[in-house]
Amino acid sequence: MGAFMRSSKVIFPIFEIVHLIGMALFVGTLLLINLGLLGVAMRRQPIQEVAAAMAPWTWSGFALLMLTGPFMLSAQAAKWHDSLLFWVKMVLLILATVFQLSVHPRLVSSPLEASEAKRIGAVSLLLWISIAFSAKLMELV
Repeated sequence: MGAFMRSSKVIFPIFEIVHLIGMALFVGTLLLINLGLLGVAMRRQPIQEVAAAMAPWTWSGFALLMLTGPFMLSAQAAKWHDSLLFWVKMVLLILATVFQLSVHPRLVSSPLEASEAKRIGAVSLLLWISIAFSAKLMELV
């Protein structure tokens, strides 16, 4: 599949566009939720309602990212296999995904104390921003 992705002038850009759409859905909704948890945005609505309403969009974006990412990786697997930045990004991605899957049910099920909400929002933002930063650094290498 990697050779096909590398050799096609159409397929890789299509996967990249779908990946970017997934990123916009996932990161956009998580940003609103995390800023709400931090008390910076979405102050008039309970964050539980916001998180529940955004969940289909958040997880659809995540699914698009997880479906397209491996195909895009296959096009340059040899390049990234020996890259420390790539492995840092993968570890961060696993940590962020486990964190998100463990806290999301709590976000939509019951109100959180302000300090806990801020902690969750800060950790989530830190993890996802770190992933984006490592991805951008990978492009520079």
